[in-house]
Amino acid sequence: MATDLSAVVLPYVKRLTLSGTPDNLSEVNLPEAATKLSLQFISADGKAAWAGTDGAAIGSDYGTIAADGWFEVPLRGRNRCARSAVFLASGTASTVVEIWLDEDN
Repeated sequence: MATDLSAVVLPYVKRLTLSGTPDNLSEVNLPEAATKLSLQFISADGKAAWAGTDGAAIGSDYGTIAADGWFEVPLRGRNRCARSAVFLASGTASTVVEIWLDEDN
């Protein structure tokens, strides 16, 4: 089931436990005001994609994020939100992902 963060007040942090089945996607809906997304997968590698279907297997277009390291990406382009959702999956085993959302002041 997708996690809807579209109405949260920024800055915001959320911890999610991802499926123990590698490559099984979890959709996270992002707030329109967010300008930066930061991710950290705890203890196991994770994967992130901009397209997919919640609960389905990840496609071929994704990035691998090493365990216990932070990954940051800007969400805005030309003064508008570039992305409305991110799709996350565990890489090898169940993992917790920390999601930090922020906006420019």
